[in-house]
Amino acid sequence: MKKTLSLILCVLLLASLGSAALAEEAPITFPYTGEEVVFSGFAYDGLDQNPEQPGMQAWQEHIGNMRVEYEFIAYTDYLEKAKILLATGDIPDVLPINKVMDVVSQYGSSGILLDFNEYLDYMPNLKAYLETYPNMDYVCDAEGHRYAIMGVQPLDKSGESWFANWDVLRAAGIEEAPETMDELLEAMRAVKAYDPTIIPFQSYWNIDYTMGWMARASLGQDYHEGSLVYYDTETGEYQFAYRGESAEARREIVELMRTLYAEGLINSEIATMSFEQELATLASGKWAFTALYRNTPEMEAFKVEPGESLPFDIQPMLPPKAADGNRYMNIAYQHDGLPDWGIVCSADTEHPELLAAYMDQVVSPFGRDNFNYGVEGVTFDYVDGLPVAREGVDTTGYTKTQYEVWMVGMGMPVETDSGYILGDQAMHMNVDAFVSGEQQAIFTPVFTTFSADAAAEKSSLENDLTTYIKENEAAFIYGQRDIAEWDAFLEELESIADIDALLELYNEADTIVRNPERVFVVE
Repeated sequence: MKKTLSLILCVLLLASLGSAALAEEAPITFPYTGEEVVFSGFAYDGLDQNPEQPGMQAWQEHIGNMRVEYEFIAYTDYLEKAKILLATGDIPDVLPINKVMDVVSQYGSSGILLDFNEYLDYMPNLKAYLETYPNMDYVCDAEGHRYAIMGVQPLDKSGESWFANWDVLRAAGIEEAPETMDELLEAMRAVKAYDPTIIPFQSYWNIDYTMGWMARASLGQDYHEGSLVYYDTETGEYQFAYRGESAEARREIVELMRTLYAEGLINSEIATMSFEQELATLASGKWAFTALYRNTPEMEAFKVEPGESLPFDIQPMLPPKAADGNRYMNIAYQHDGLPDWGIVCSADTEHPELLAAYMDQVVSPFGRDNFNYGVEGVTFDYVDGLPVAREGVDTTGYTKTQYEVWMVGMGMPVETDSGYILGDQAMHMNVDAFVSGEQQAIFTPVFTTFSADAAAEKSSLENDLTTYIKENEAAFIYGQRDIAEWDAFLEELESIADIDALLELYNEADTIVRNPERVFVVE
């Protein structure tokens, strides 16, 4: 008995000493000088990760003896494989993921995700942000667990833009950018009549993304993009998007997409093209209009260096005016937003405190400035505490190099040109249009968080509905189902899942109504 008690006391003492030693180490300082720690990661191959790049070298010098070793695969394959990893619980230490809030809701209670709130003592940058950006707590679940890392975005910006290929448009006899959806359709038909091999509107990220652009350009705010349910600001309650007036708006967009598809105004392979095929089509120049991320034409499609011109006369344009006379642009980056992309980490990681400290550096001011501005004293300088890019300096290999910073979307503290001609023109055009009121911002008006049980039930109901909706809307668009059957389709949805139960989950959840004021420029 004495031996047993002695052993227990010894274990408790060691545990106490270990905890004290751990507390003394927190926060972990950088560059980290301990024994090398290599975290496993899985992601898609969307950013050059050459360790010889000066931006990457500066990052590694700052971090020290710690790094993430990734397995990279193609984007579409990654999306499917990531779902499998989450479903099986066999995730790597670091997993960048889209729709990260859904992932947190669905898998947070499973025990596979690291709760960063347990390691806040190792995350001084995150703790500081929480005082300035209360929206960062919205990523936490109803029980207060923080299962994802999101970036800080000081400003609102679209990040996206419409583009017109004027070589094609002028050849088809078009001299002015379309101002309305009717004018856009007229221009696309003129292009198709001029040369049937040209795609009047080239997609980016397939049919859903194209449908969203067309919806905003025709219906504006009346189309609740990508949502099964939407928050009705007039009633203060959630509604099902396939009931009432909203269902009619959905039908309008499906009919519009059906027309575009039938007339060959969008790519005939829009449903099956890979992202790489879409980029190749964009690079061919055989299109008239597109809408995508502002640097995509230069960085991803044509792969030119900053400041280098494209082989075609491609210019940014404002979106066509919707039925109410306003132009609408989605706000991809919001000063008070929640992430689409974020990073989750494995609860089974061997060094959770070190991984938390590493992710804290990802969202640190150094991580932000290293990604957006490059290396201090080489590509930028601090002026009155803010980074200012040096003029005329080639930033190739210095900026946009660190993968995790990219995945969490750490925004610039001030708007700074990227060096890409079209991308910068699009950014300034959209900011000016937002500030002047010529263009209206579209963003989700509320944040809603669910308990673990409610999130699981919500996901189950939504998955059944989403699968059926996507299959049938595609059938309507491709002419495989008669649009006259739309009302029958709506009735079918009511039998797929308990929609009233889904609405009850939303309306009983913790909902925070957002301030509609946007921040487009630094005052």
